[in-house]
Amino acid sequence: MFIASLITLPAAAMPYPAGTQLAEKQEITLNNGAEVTSIDPAKQAAEPAFNLGRDLFEGLTTQDKQGQTVPGVATHWDVNANNTVYTFHLRDSKWSNGEPVTAHDFVYSWQRLLDPKTASPYAWFAAIPGIKNADAIMNGEAAPSSLGVRALDDHTFEVTLEEPIPFFIKLLSHPVMAPVHQATVEQYGSAWTQPEHIVTNGAFTVSAWKVNEKMVMVKNPHYWNADAVVLNQITWLPIGDANVSLNRFLAGELDEALSIPAAQKNRILKQFPTKVATTSASLGSIFYYLNTQSGPTQDLRVRQALSYAIDRNIMTQAIVKNGGVPMYTLVPPQTDNFDSFTPAYATWTQQVRNQKAKALLAEAGYSKANPLKLTFTVPTFSQDVKMATAMAGMWKSVLGAQVEIKQLEPKVFYALKDPGNISRGGWTADYNEASTWLDIFVSNGEFNDSRYQNPQYDALMRQSKTLSDPSAQYRQAEQLLIQDMAIIPMYRRGGDKYLLQPYIGGYERTNPEAAYYRKNVYVKAH
Repeated sequence: MFIASLITLPAAAMPYPAGTQLAEKQEITLNNGAEVTSIDPAKQAAEPAFNLGRDLFEGLTTQDKQGQTVPGVATHWDVNANNTVYTFHLRDSKWSNGEPVTAHDFVYSWQRLLDPKTASPYAWFAAIPGIKNADAIMNGEAAPSSLGVRALDDHTFEVTLEEPIPFFIKLLSHPVMAPVHQATVEQYGSAWTQPEHIVTNGAFTVSAWKVNEKMVMVKNPHYWNADAVVLNQITWLPIGDANVSLNRFLAGELDEALSIPAAQKNRILKQFPTKVATTSASLGSIFYYLNTQSGPTQDLRVRQALSYAIDRNIMTQAIVKNGGVPMYTLVPPQTDNFDSFTPAYATWTQQVRNQKAKALLAEAGYSKANPLKLTFTVPTFSQDVKMATAMAGMWKSVLGAQVEIKQLEPKVFYALKDPGNISRGGWTADYNEASTWLDIFVSNGEFNDSRYQNPQYDALMRQSKTLSDPSAQYRQAEQLLIQDMAIIPMYRRGGDKYLLQPYIGGYERTNPEAAYYRKNVYVKAH
């Protein structure tokens, strides 16, 4: 039996350099960008919720600031000869109510995540590695109790996969894979995450939550590495408007401003040089869904014309100004073991793209007498609205298209079942592997808002799950996706500048998956 050890970190290793003078008050206020629908690990579905989940719950593994897998509740694991049975060895860790976290908690939580009765928007994620019976359970064809997981004892958790999946371990730090406290969930039902009931096993727990106003987290004294957690309190605000967020930062009411309005960015960065920090390039890509099954975007020629008519250099350099790099495909090229390709339209000048877009739209039957009419759905985040407005302007200028922009509050947008003709997409890697993006677009993909259906694409993605090196399948799948123009790729996230109060330490935004943990943060004396 092969024994795989995680990177070993000493318990209570402090997150600050020796000699650092700490502030007496270890409290920070941050902006999460939106109100969340739930902090229940099984109910989380978008980055604002995942961001909170990383502070509240901890799975078998977690990540360091470079995105490497490091110990969470598990200290190490064993793997059988054909890499289908993993045995995880758990540390002595506790829930925020003082009770022990056990292997039985993981059995319950993973079964609950896949149970159709839970209606988890991320159940598909747990099914990716092919845990025994996961697909059958998710489809209502088998009982949750048949999932290939079991507790050998309180500290030993076993997982059986149907086939070896090379990136299985990379999945385990995702917030939805964290355990929940069974007794609390069963006693309080959907109300179990309210401050008066919630039980967590992460570095923090919730002390107050006023929806659309703020959430207050406090240090969990029972966290296994609590001695190394310096912060005592985090206040999260759900501000979607970048201007409001910036103003509150400048007024000293926020400790960071991640999104600076493009029109003010150069001036602000020059005005406050001691507060400028850098976010490293992340494994994230921004794209837009095109509805392939209904409306004008059913026509491939329309989809191609819409994509060609977007000047991505203007979008990145003049509209968002966030260090983004124009994209003409889906998967960021820096993804592990991924061989990207360059589609033909990426090599054309914008003038050529515009000419071809006009010709395609005319071929599809649209003209001044019969203009293309579209709906474009976006959340009310100021940057998303600004981008949508710019794109609609380009489509009107180049194609004569009439575009109705529908703005929805983030909670409504994320729950939307009918995205219309075009809708804002985007994905930050759930794990550093190409399938985190490509799995979105299989025919039954939970987040396939393009409603893309291609049997050849589906077959390639199924085959990729059984290979030690699926890079060829990934390349072919992405080529099909772009050939069929199921999306409009826009840009990938590059290095970006933001504002951070200089007395905040330990908040280096270097993790390529944009997975950040406030247990690493501290406030310096100031």
